[in-house]
Amino acid sequence: MPTPLAKLLPQIVTLNLPDQPFSYYAQGNQITGWWDIAKVTSLYPTQVTHADESYRLTVTLNESDGTFYYSDSRRSAEWKAEFTDDDGFKLSGELEWRAGKRVEKSGTFQFGGLNRSSTGGDQPEVGFQPVIYSFETSRIKDPLFGWLRSHGWSQRGLLGSSSRTEMVSAARLYNSCLVDLRHHLTTTSPVVR
Repeated sequence: MPTPLAKLLPQIVTLNLPDQPFSYYAQGNQITGWWDIAKVTSLYPTQVTHADESYRLTVTLNESDGTFYYSDSRRSAEWKAEFTDDDGFKLSGELEWRAGKRVEKSGTFQFGGLNRSSTGGDQPEVGFQPVIYSFETSRIKDPLFGWLRSHGWSQRGLLGSSSRTEMVSAARLYNSCLVDLRHHLTTTSPVVR
């Protein structure tokens, strides 16, 4: 039997460790994990660039059946102000918002100017050193999902069900499709023109 929400949710703060770049908080029947991945502003002789990246994980708990499911999103923004060759000025930007269940790993390296940067929620630093930061969804998901399982909660599987039988059936169907595809590819002769 899973730990009731009234006892579970106040304990979420125990997952907020000082050496990790993200934090968790609870509200209602949800736990939110927030990771301020990086904020970097670079000053070059003829331009200024700014990048801002964050990630949000939302876990919804269903107390009636002891299951949880999650959704996640990542926001990336990049802005640039620069002088052009014809003595003009150009301001450009890009905002990207990605949502859906994902496994993601990335790294960024930025150098070449005076930087003011904050990575992982740290206090901003100013300097000429390169700015390097990385991001991996498992770093924020694994501690939370493991903690929930240790309290008796189970993650909803494929098609919103926590049934192991349904997950095994879906895996068998997937493998069967792969076998059929391999067979088709090896028995079909290519058309030569």
